[in-house]
Amino acid sequence: MEFDMNRTWTQAVALVGANFQLLAVIAGIFLLLPSALFYVAMPDLLASLEQTQDPDLLYSILAESMGPLIGYGLLAMLAQIIGYLGMIALMGEDRPTVGEALKRALSKTPSAIGATLLLVIVYILVAVVLSLVLGLVIAGLASLAGDGLAAVTTFLGAIATLIVIIYVVTRFTLTMPAIVLEGLANPVKAMTRSWELTNRHALKIFVFYALLIISYLVISLLLGSVFGLVAVAFGGGTGSSLVLGLANGLIGAAVAMVFSGILVSMYQQLSGVSSRRIEDTFS
Repeated sequence: MEFDMNRTWTQAVALVGANFQLLAVIAGIFLLLPSALFYVAMPDLLASLEQTQDPDLLYSILAESMGPLIGYGLLAMLAQIIGYLGMIALMGEDRPTVGEALKRALSKTPSAIGATLLLVIVYILVAVVLSLVLGLVIAGLASLAGDGLAAVTTFLGAIATLIVIIYVVTRFTLTMPAIVLEGLANPVKAMTRSWELTNRHALKIFVFYALLIISYLVISLLLGSVFGLVAVAFGGGTGSSLVLGLANGLIGAAVAMVFSGILVSMYQQLSGVSSRRIEDTFS
């Protein structure tokens, strides 16, 4: 199957539209709510981070709050994984209920956690290897051509490293749909399945994600500015934190719903799901 950006986006929008209310329930519970709770539970920390200019003081504040931040981060990540699994399951071919989708998501959570940990290790290894190679190249150039060329090489190398990491992300992007929609409990098999599905389409998918990221950044900046002004109107405190928490949670939930639809649409397209089945999903 060929990868078609327009078809992927159109089908993703159709999937989200057809299941919007049910997706909103899952996204609200597992993405919006954790974000809002974080802003409400730790308003003093957020205010201190915004007002602090001294790097040493900033490090001290973060060090003191490291325990709660790590704990919340792990819980938020778990909630996010369950939310994504549930939304992907909800848009699957068998069209389960919310309860069935969440039950399936919970049963696949250990596999998804395992895949997430493996992917983090892969990304770290890729970054470390590229950094070592880049470091050797920069050191050689600095000794031969001076620091000017080395600085340019550092900048270009950083961009190249980012591109390679995003490429690796692209190749493993269908790991979660493979776990939920194909029932692959083994994280390695799910990652291998994603690698196989994206094999001939990596460049197109890479460009597709690049366009999505640019659009997301522009929209997020605009919405962030608007909600920031609303938060300022509350004059700080819990009210302001609640506005920011709800704003970030709403944006995150909306992005998660759309991205889940994209993953399902992309998986259906690349795995060879028939057009009739896709049309049935939208009906």
